[in-house]
Amino acid sequence: MRKIWKAKLLDKVIKSYLFLSRKRVETSLNAEALSPKHILIFSTTALGDFLFNTPAIRAVRKRFPDAQITLVAHEKYADFLKEGNDWNKLVFWNNKAITISRVLRSLKGEPPIDIALLLHSHEPYDYLCAILAGSRLILKDNYRDDIALRDKWLADYTIAFKGHVIERKLKLVEGLGCDVSDITMKLPFSVGNKTANIHPVIGFQLGASTPERCWAPENFSQLAVLLLKQFQYLTLVLIGGPGDKGRAETFLRLLPANLHARIVNEVGDTSLPQLCRIINNMDLLVTGDTGPLHIAVTLNTPTLGLFVTANPYATGAFQNPDLHHLIYISRKKSHADLAHVMDVIKPERVAETAEFILNKIRAETLPEAKVHE
Repeated sequence: MRKIWKAKLLDKVIKSYLFLSRKRVETSLNAEALSPKHILIFSTTALGDFLFNTPAIRAVRKRFPDAQITLVAHEKYADFLKEGNDWNKLVFWNNKAITISRVLRSLKGEPPIDIALLLHSHEPYDYLCAILAGSRLILKDNYRDDIALRDKWLADYTIAFKGHVIERKLKLVEGLGCDVSDITMKLPFSVGNKTANIHPVIGFQLGASTPERCWAPENFSQLAVLLLKQFQYLTLVLIGGPGDKGRAETFLRLLPANLHARIVNEVGDTSLPQLCRIINNMDLLVTGDTGPLHIAVTLNTPTLGLFVTANPYATGAFQNPDLHHLIYISRKKSHADLAHVMDVIKPERVAETAEFILNKIRAETLPEAKVHE
């Protein structure tokens, strides 16, 4: 309801702006007639959302190789995005109305914006920002359908799409005449070659974007005991953001002291580029549905995804399915008594699956190695 109220207010603002500026917004799309000089792409939400958007961004770059592309992203990903070659310029925005003026100043003096592509951003301020920036044509991936006050300003948008998030982004840019056959995600920088580990390395991503997607440190600790017992020379690498330091402390407190020497704790101590390089050299990453999962998928690092509150068929691994495994237990009424719904996934099951994956990987990559030694 709150967004509808905002949409009504912003509708009046947009009408006034267009009347006073004598500009117009096109509300139909003719892909064959497109020859944009400047394309504005919005991807201002989470890291995983951005990685899901990279196939579509690459497709736009290939479709319009001579156009200037400006990527509008969240400023917390500045170091991560600065080397990307699918855009010419970065502008940062925190999705708040009060900072739109700063975005507009950053775009001032650029070639007129022909197309704004809203791949994942907060409405209603995203299309308002695009219009005030002067975009003549706006395409948006709508996550809520049938909002007339918004949709009337869009030349094309998504309606009731069912499938993976990568697919829905590609379907949107297909309307621009883009080749959407490449579904692989892309990092905006090189991480170098993978290391062939003599002894296995498994990563544990301890946190997630929301508490209900987190597997408890107690579960990770029990999993660690099972795996370290099974694989004599296994190293476990803990990863996560600064907010996950408490989870790492709990994990280590619960883990027997004689096993601590086989743990590498990187939680909260890495930049995003550093984290990517660490994940690149893992044999396997065990994680919930969160950004590092999607980094691992992008890097072709095998994963074991733990899903209960998220839908893996929309946000799990989409490329290279042979490398990525998941344990998915759908929520039920009988789970209501659990303190944390992710506890429905038991460490013993995760250990059994991880053992199977790791043995298979090590047999293929190091056929002469004794995997369990």
